[in-house]
Amino acid sequence: RKILLIEDDLPLAELICTYLTNENFELVHLDNAEAALARQDSDSFSLILCDVMLPGEDGFCIYPRLAACYLCPLIFLTARDSEGDQILGLELGACDYLLKPVVPPLLLARIRTQLRNRQQLPGRKALCLHDLQLDPNQQQVFLAGSALTFTTKEFELLWVFVINAGRILSREYLFEQFIGRTYDGLDRAIDLKVSRLRKRLDELQISGLQITTVHGKGYLFNYQPNQAMTRARA
Repeated sequence: RKILLIEDDLPLAELICTYLTNENFELVHLDNAEAALARQDSDSFSLILCDVMLPGEDGFCIYPRLAACYLCPLIFLTARDSEGDQILGLELGACDYLLKPVVPPLLLARIRTQLRNRQQLPGRKALCLHDLQLDPNQQQVFLAGSALTFTTKEFELLWVFVINAGRILSREYLFEQFIGRTYDGLDRAIDLKVSRLRKRLDELQISGLQITTVHGKGYLFNYQPNQAMTRARA
């Protein structure tokens, strides 16, 4: 329930922040999109509200780079009410397009709808692969009983890999799972997230665990600790 608001209209930004804070959301406000790209906590946001007519590069122009950094829904806020602009915003990948003047209760309803659509499926049970355990309720990873630290987005990506261990997962599949729209063949947001998860796993030096790139097909996750121990003895 942490929202990034990118809006240069300060009175409107103050209105949105006050209203949504009273609805128990945590708001971070920036007045330009370039500042959003410079943040180091992109995994911590549940949703982005982004004005289209921003100083510098507008919301439409900067959207591909925002999508590469933030794997969460984005709602455009704008006074540009033509059908062409609305179609462009949605085809770029935004999950919604809300016209100004913003009506706070309507904005809240749109936000809740998107978060509900992205919410974890209820009743997921802990997932085990050898001595690797993922607890979806706590979003915690354990290896042989020891807790490992992952961000929320890293956990969700690792969950998808573990539940599909031994199967090649295409970029198209992963993109639709995390972005919520059809892969266009160009967007590298998933590659960036896989790279970050792979780096984190490499840092942990878990023997027998790896994410392999299968050229032209996608990614393959495997965890075979016993085989790794056998090779080490050999």
